[in-house]
Amino acid sequence: MAIVRTAARTAMGARQVVKDLGRLQQIVQILARHGFGWLVARIDVPGIGFFRKGEDAEVGLSPERVAAALRELGPTFVKLGQMLSTRGDVLPPGYAEAFQSLQDDVGPIPFEEVEEQIRATLGGSPLDLFAQFDEEPLATASIAQVHRARLPSGEEVAVKVQRPGVRELIFTDLSILQFLARQAQAQMPEIELLDVPGVLRELRKSIADETDFRVEAAHLERFHANFAGNDHVVIPEIFTSHSGEQVLTMEWLDGVKISHARASGCDMRLVGERYLQTAFQMLLEDGCFHGDLHPGNVLVLPGNRLGLLDFGNVGRLTEEMRENLVTIFFAIQRRDYRTIARVYWELSIRSEHIDYTAWEGDLQALMERQVVGRSMAELQVEDFLRQLTEIAFRHRVRMTPAYTLFFKAVITTQGLAKQLIPEVDPLEEMVPYLQRMTRELYSRERLQEELFYQLTALRYTARRLPMLAGQAISDLQEGKLRLKLQAEAAPADRSLREKQVNRIVLAVLFLGLVVASSLALSAPAPLLLGLPAPAAVGYGLAAAVLAAALRAIWRSDRP
Repeated sequence: MAIVRTAARTAMGARQVVKDLGRLQQIVQILARHGFGWLVARIDVPGIGFFRKGEDAEVGLSPERVAAALRELGPTFVKLGQMLSTRGDVLPPGYAEAFQSLQDDVGPIPFEEVEEQIRATLGGSPLDLFAQFDEEPLATASIAQVHRARLPSGEEVAVKVQRPGVRELIFTDLSILQFLARQAQAQMPEIELLDVPGVLRELRKSIADETDFRVEAAHLERFHANFAGNDHVVIPEIFTSHSGEQVLTMEWLDGVKISHARASGCDMRLVGERYLQTAFQMLLEDGCFHGDLHPGNVLVLPGNRLGLLDFGNVGRLTEEMRENLVTIFFAIQRRDYRTIARVYWELSIRSEHIDYTAWEGDLQALMERQVVGRSMAELQVEDFLRQLTEIAFRHRVRMTPAYTLFFKAVITTQGLAKQLIPEVDPLEEMVPYLQRMTRELYSRERLQEELFYQLTALRYTARRLPMLAGQAISDLQEGKLRLKLQAEAAPADRSLREKQVNRIVLAVLFLGLVVASSLALSAPAPLLLGLPAPAAVGYGLAAAVLAAALRAIWRSDRP
């Protein structure tokens, strides 16, 4: 039966991509040309048997070879490589660094196609909508290119125009990649830790945002609000009358790239301080940050002000994520490897049981190599995070994808500062933010809020216990509640089974006490703690049983 289900899934997946068989064959040809035909040959994909001939010999993988193949495969694969460059937790060592070199190196599209795209999105030609529109683009990328223009009202603007058909092409490639990933993971279990389907889901969401310029316009509005009143940071204004899903018209910022600011005579210490303050406000305070703050997206304007560009890639942090990250960086500052090990462990994804003692030992060794005995100015965050992800990979621990863009942004920020603005130290500039947020995290008001939240959650859980207990007993009486136990020969498995049985016994005993105590609430008996004595005693015993069960669970699950 399992064979039938597998065959059915394969046939359905192939039918979904058969309309793109030409592109699939092109992908296979490029992979074969770069020496990866053997990889495709291991995946059962209908329609590509012809290209498997002569590709049985396995060619050694190397980061440079894979990067070259991704570059030739086009924009979808370049963006996949760029995203994977942030996922040191799922890539073997060396690949993340090689993928960082991948760039959207493409030529401009003809002006006729630009004109057609603007007409389709805004309902008129550039000559009708703008007082002036430069036909030659200022910048080109795989998704869009930017033209300088002037509105009829006189404002100088930058017009971002999406390449015609690029969204459809990228999603075609993603459909093929998702099909190949499912096939590969089913036939090559050794790649499960890489979580290729998860990476592709993440990429699809990112591409969906980047190819809908209305999303980028919403991002710009959000950053306007976050930096309201800050005269040192300029976020371009959006002209909604000249913007849509595939065209975005923004305020023109007249400045120089931060990489050319020193040659232009800017005050680099002031520029560096403002750049780091801007980055850390986004990363540590706002919970909404620019995902790609490289030198090409940062301008220095007159008065040493900063102008930020390209808000298609934006990261978001929940309150809990910000607290975890602040705790990690504060622990790095305090040289507290145990806290780093514990927090990283809690926010990671683990596919199997891990030896926590060995994990903590490796983290201690990393701290001794990278942190102990060094000042904050000497600490190399990029090397530390890279080695941390390598340790995680060895222990088969994966970082939750939501955190990876944050770490990429931190590495980008530190790298730009150290390369272009050596007058300022990024980690020293980060310390006041960490200290302020740590004080807020452990303030009396914050702890009171957390206590109130936990008590409220416990209150609602307690309210549901009698109903759940009654339902469980009813299901047990009617034969609907079944326990499935699987006996194993190994001593460790027998011990685990005994622990599971003990927990079930405690759970049944707890539920029985709760139900009996609830029934005794109407009993005519002396009061104890405001309740009939039998009910009060029963609830007390139930609480004791629950505490014993939780303690047993905590001790057995404790690494």
